[in-house]
Amino acid sequence: MSYDVGMHGEYDPSQVSADHIPVKKLTIGTWNLLAKYDEHVLLSWYWAERKLVWEVLHLGVVRKMEVDFEDISQVTLTHDGEQHDKLAIELHRPPRFFKENPPSAVSAGQQEVNYVYTTDFTNGQASTESRHVLLFDTGAITRDHTKRMQTGGIRLILEGLGGGDSAARGVGEPRGLMRVGGGVHASSAHLRQPPTSSPRLDAIILQDQLKREMRERQARYTGICPVRERIYAVVLDELIASVGRDESKRGSLLRRLYAEARMTIDSYRTVYETSIEFGSCKLTQAIETKGTLAEEIEALEADISRLQQEVRQLTQLCEGLEHREAEKERSYEEEDPETVALQAEQKQLNDLLVALRPSKPEKGK
Repeated sequence: MSYDVGMHGEYDPSQVSADHIPVKKLTIGTWNLLAKYDEHVLLSWYWAERKLVWEVLHLGVVRKMEVDFEDISQVTLTHDGEQHDKLAIELHRPPRFFKENPPSAVSAGQQEVNYVYTTDFTNGQASTESRHVLLFDTGAITRDHTKRMQTGGIRLILEGLGGGDSAARGVGEPRGLMRVGGGVHASSAHLRQPPTSSPRLDAIILQDQLKREMRERQARYTGICPVRERIYAVVLDELIASVGRDESKRGSLLRRLYAEARMTIDSYRTVYETSIEFGSCKLTQAIETKGTLAEEIEALEADISRLQQEVRQLTQLCEGLEHREAEKERSYEEEDPETVALQAEQKQLNDLLVALRPSKPEKGK
């Protein structure tokens, strides 16, 4: 069996729908997952969004790993001619991990599925191993798929196509997106170094995903923010579940602490809501009382103005009366000039009379 992949197909990625290919077996490092039924494991190519997604039904919940085309180093397709096709995908950096949230109802009565960030569900293998190997039924990956890989800028290598495994050849070098040894992703090789412990790596990856989620959903880091509250709740649930898998006692302790913290937060929220309600009631009463008080204030201000005018008039009247009384007192204190002249003349006459009395003869002598 051979594919004619030498010609570039005329594909517009924005016009091509996504391709979902059932996977028989998924191997990442020491982690293996064998599909037990159809659509247990799916490999999805989203050509318009330039994303590659592994969708896995894990423990009754759909979980997925997602990478961009720019994070794919190369893809090797091997055909053994008998039972399976093997696809080996080399990545530059670890994929992003998501899990399905309970569906939320929408206005039309339908339900939409939401995905949130989660930790590595492959026991840390997908975060440390760059090679992902997938097995498919023979012919599951068609010539159209290979052409779309080429058009999408993915380096494709075909093996076992009529020339044996030794005749491996590279096909479809990405145009404008070639990755050389010193490319922009060369510095990300250290991310593939095995960590000292898988839970620590899970925590680091979860922290990066938390920052990304906060940034994309525009959550506030301070103050009251329902978006941040929901994101933190999901992250704490993931941390508690991760710790509980390794240490059940620590997991139960974390759950108890989380429950107590929630009780404390709910208590403060109740106090806050009660205070807001009390303040609203007082504000309503103040607004109702303000209407009558404003009229009373206007009436009292008018009375004050009238009384101030009366005070000014009475004050002027009192000042006038006081001035008149003062003038009268000054007039009483000053003597009349005519009276003074008459008194002086009377005094002179009395003095003259006294002087003339000795010279007048007495009639009895």
